[in-house]
Amino acid sequence: MADKILAKDKIPEFLQRLMSKFTVVAPMERKDAPAEFKELSPGDKPILDGSRMMMPPKDYLLPRYEVLLRVRQTGGETKIESMIPEDKPRVMLGVWLPDAQAIQVLDRVFLEEPFKDPYYAARRENTMIVAVIPAEMRWSWFCGSTDDVETWKPNVDAIMYDLGDRFYVEVTSERGESIVEGLADPTEEDIAAKNGLWERFKTHNILPFADEKLYNRLEWDNSVWEEIAAKCVACGMCSYMCPSCSCFDIQDEVCGTCVERYRCRDTCQFEDFTLMGAGHNPRSEQLPRSRQRLMHKFKYQHEQFGVVGCTGCGRCVELCPVNVDIREVLCRVCAGNQPEPVSK
Repeated sequence: MADKILAKDKIPEFLQRLMSKFTVVAPMERKDAPAEFKELSPGDKPILDGSRMMMPPKDYLLPRYEVLLRVRQTGGETKIESMIPEDKPRVMLGVWLPDAQAIQVLDRVFLEEPFKDPYYAARRENTMIVAVIPAEMRWSWFCGSTDDVETWKPNVDAIMYDLGDRFYVEVTSERGESIVEGLADPTEEDIAAKNGLWERFKTHNILPFADEKLYNRLEWDNSVWEEIAAKCVACGMCSYMCPSCSCFDIQDEVCGTCVERYRCRDTCQFEDFTLMGAGHNPRSEQLPRSRQRLMHKFKYQHEQFGVVGCTGCGRCVELCPVNVDIREVLCRVCAGNQPEPVSK
């Protein structure tokens, strides 16, 4: 597999060539909001350098709201219309590498038998993922502290490294070779610059818990859960912006002459998430909900799927309205849980 160089002034031609063969999905800028992954149209100018805050690619593969089926009654006959999306070859560009790894977590939930989700599968199975390493790492990233990032490379089809006026495109799968057709070969200088940027990514924000097996360190009765719960306002921002959170709700709604069954985003941080039909709620207070989020990320998903549920993308760190910092929580867990005033 041969790596290539994509000059930034050649990006329009590059996109045009890709769009002749694939449906191309990439982050598009929105006014006063994070960029969002959209299917590109001719002339679009996506953000490929990873420099902006963006919604997770999860929102394309697992939409925030999605109609699953429609039920109609016509002349005494009931018809059920499936809404499984079209299975077509896609290329997803401009994906932060931690977000690309988070897709692997979603794959474990929605693609592994015996509960394969046909809606997610139709978008995901025929999609190539091209990750990006930006020229400057986000201050909130802590990817190298959650996992061995070297193991992430085989999980994507190519990685684009921002080298200023050009991208170094590292091909990491046979499928990825179809993306770089016609691009120039790298020089020794390009290779050295790429290797330097990769080392910066690997060593960025290495925290005290980096070499810890967190699934063995998180305790059910840790005092830190109470402190988080005292701050948390249960807004759900951390879950909704997380690239690997997969919780959803399914409801039926009457829409004129038909009934629509839809799936929408949900989160374990909401009070009614575990509310049962008979009225019992095993997580009626915020403490067990705060505990569930981190135990699920770092313990339960490892036990169930063998993966870490957090990839260190830092969105929850940047966007939490009450400044609950997951990095600080994990540092304290591994340092012996030194008490901290709740007011801090």
